[in-house]
Amino acid sequence: MMKTAEHTLPGDEVLGYAELKNDLLFHRIPYSKRRYYVERPLAIGREQALAFKARYGTDVGAICRNRGIRIDLNLRKGTIGQIRFRAQIELSAKERVITLYQSSMEELRQSAGVLLPGHSFSLKEITDIHLAHELFHDLEFTELGYTNKRLDDISSLSLGPLRIRSSVTRTSEIAAHAFSRYLLDLPCLPNLLDYAYMIHSGTLTAAEFWRQTEIWAGELEHS
Repeated sequence: MMKTAEHTLPGDEVLGYAELKNDLLFHRIPYSKRRYYVERPLAIGREQALAFKARYGTDVGAICRNRGIRIDLNLRKGTIGQIRFRAQIELSAKERVITLYQSSMEELRQSAGVLLPGHSFSLKEITDIHLAHELFHDLEFTELGYTNKRLDDISSLSLGPLRIRSSVTRTSEIAAHAFSRYLLDLPCLPNLLDYAYMIHSGTLTAAEFWRQTEIWAGELEHS
């Protein structure tokens, strides 16, 4: 775990739990299963990253190209309405394409120091983080199966005798974060950078972030 001047950065489980809380069905996850939906995808992403690194190295761009994935660099920001994203992958039997939005990634690069003082990222490193994340989703599509489909379903709706069960889709994101972290030897799960950007852009204060990490850690500990 990495220490800053005042704080210890949240570990994988806490940042994984933060991602899990973004799931639309989080409120349907039993308390006793929350840790399962954090720990299992973290383990899947980490195991795949270590195996992949031992076999292919860490040149993520070359790995993608060797797998037949086309990489498109878009110089603009990736924005749809109020939603901003930095990379996306289109997967089909005909073609697999990763689109990277350079302007959005540059914003993220400039924000990193907010939560990682003394640790700077180059634009290439930010690009590799996103390529690794999307590479994991390609692995899910072509070889592994989607992480959420490999884990237990939860009850998403109960109406009398009607029972509908669904997967927890955010577990796929947690596994992809872990894959990026361990493939590229990052100091933490890369979703920490999203919070750094929020603080840098003024939509979240640093005090609120650190207070929230304590809440996440407490909820996870008692789940």
